[in-house]
Amino acid sequence: MAPPRTVLVATVSVPAHTYNATPFVTRLVAQGHRVHWYADRAFHAHIERSGATPHAPSRAVAEPEQMDRLRDVRRAFEESFVGAAPTRLADLRAVIEAEGVDVLLTDSLAYGAGLAAEATGIPWASFGDGPLHFPDRDTPPFGSGLPRITGWPWVLRNLVVGTISRRVVFGRAERRLRSVRHAAGLGGGGGSVLEANLSPYLHLHGATAGFEYPRAHLPEQVHWVGALRPAPSPQWRPPEWWDAVTAEGSRPLVLVGQGTIRGDMGELVVPAVRGLADLDVTVLVTSGRATSDDVVRALDGRVPDNVLIERFVPYDALLPHVDVFVTNGGYTGVTLALSHGVPVVQAGTTEEKADIGARIAYSGAGIRLATHRPSPQRVRDAVWRVLGDSPQRAAAARLQEEMGRLDAGELGAALLLELAAIRRPVHRSSTRRDGSGEPR
Repeated sequence: MAPPRTVLVATVSVPAHTYNATPFVTRLVAQGHRVHWYADRAFHAHIERSGATPHAPSRAVAEPEQMDRLRDVRRAFEESFVGAAPTRLADLRAVIEAEGVDVLLTDSLAYGAGLAAEATGIPWASFGDGPLHFPDRDTPPFGSGLPRITGWPWVLRNLVVGTISRRVVFGRAERRLRSVRHAAGLGGGGGSVLEANLSPYLHLHGATAGFEYPRAHLPEQVHWVGALRPAPSPQWRPPEWWDAVTAEGSRPLVLVGQGTIRGDMGELVVPAVRGLADLDVTVLVTSGRATSDDVVRALDGRVPDNVLIERFVPYDALLPHVDVFVTNGGYTGVTLALSHGVPVVQAGTTEEKADIGARIAYSGAGIRLATHRPSPQRVRDAVWRVLGDSPQRAAAARLQEEMGRLDAGELGAALLLELAAIRRPVHRSSTRRDGSGEPR
């Protein structure tokens, strides 16, 4: 067993990005390591339950708003993500020096965290819970939502779209981050802002290769760790309907959800409920930000007999019983569904969801509707196509088998401790573990 280490984790205030660090944290704590976790105060109760010591930002950080258009994405990077880099850099540098931190782990949007590690000379790792940001000539740039097609015309397309994206969408954020580097006395920093917070030492990605576009030149420090499973919910109790709905032989269960960011039930929940009302299925709506009453109001008070509404149900408890997942396409929900072999009907185009939808289509594990406001008929037709022994279900089963070989918490913690020990890049070709998570 590795000697006790002191690990610092940094995450942004987007709920999924904070909660997705939990598998790594709980495994490290269970092994006797000290973990400090820098996150918004809203998450401190969760952090304490995980066994880590919470640290809050010294200054309030602008909350990222819904990113419906490119200008919203640009503003979020400038103001909420890169905009918080100076505060995050100063705060984390102080924690590193006060606590004797051995290694730092950051989510891909917590800009300034990597700079704090660089300034203090400790190794650092990043983790990804969205489409890979690492560029590749055969891969459409992040944020474009374009399909992957090989051949020289498409390589040219990728280069042109990537150049426009970097200069127009992310240009000001990139220049702002470069100025933060220079103010901290750090040189270099000429790369894309999307890569700037991806560690050159170790990157833990919350998926498997089968759910990502193939890359000819994937950096050696990128390791697939599988789906980022949430921590158990000890206070949750199954609702009254649970046994009847999850019993073997019950009618198919369709899960409908919009995640934690999108609050307008008219985007997906309402058309899905109306489109599935006359199918012989049970529809379970998890409302997330909205309450059950919000959903009922959005449906004009008319809830079909085959519909159940709950604000929260733990996905790891629910997904083994689900036949189809209808979602706007949050990465964590999609990868968790696929880790259980559940095919996906995906309807989101905002934030990074167009890219996620493109990967669902590429992997064959679901149907991409390519709109965040589908009609009831389109949702119904897509669910009907996926139900039963469909090609999408077979593709989801292949990904389930692939992800089943990986435990993100165990593998991520082992790789992070290896980085703390060797203090140099942890490469796939040289690590003591291979891509399946098995020791070499």
